[in-house]
Amino acid sequence: MLPQSHITYTVSAFNLASKWIPSLKKVDYRFVVLAATLPDLIDKPLAALYFYRRYKSAMLFAHTLLFHMLVFITTLWKKPHWLPYVLAFHGHVVLDRIWFFPDTLYWPLRGGRFHVWTKQGSEQQNIKMAYWYTFTKRPELWGWEIGGIIAGLWFIFTNRLYQSEKLADFLRTGKLY
Repeated sequence: MLPQSHITYTVSAFNLASKWIPSLKKVDYRFVVLAATLPDLIDKPLAALYFYRRYKSAMLFAHTLLFHMLVFITTLWKKPHWLPYVLAFHGHVVLDRIWFFPDTLYWPLRGGRFHVWTKQGSEQQNIKMAYWYTFTKRPELWGWEIGGIIAGLWFIFTNRLYQSEKLADFLRTGKLY
């Protein structure tokens, strides 16, 4: 899934859930966005710099169950008020459907390797070409991306962020009023 879809699905889910969980009305959506993209912000640069050549994967350490368990336990122990942001962080791997990639999900228990996207993707030396191949050979992925556009439009229109004052306030404070 591309970053913008991670963001739009997550902020839309938080916005919808805030109707039933009042404490979510207090979240800073700027941190929700950061948390929703953090696994990719950690793993993609690592893949581009070194690990993609070695493992042929761009879903690495920050997409593993071990990493997510450590983040969850540490947060509950040290910063329980960060729990909404940790949920956004965990939502990333749910949106990536990480259970389809057991080598990554259960790393290092399955031999210390990460899931290779596709046979063709594993032969790519360039991570950008692996993305290109994945999105051109698997048209069902476009459905998730179109869903992300719809979720983003829903978020914008339900919160009237098309009004410049509301958008400026949202970007400045990270809050919806």
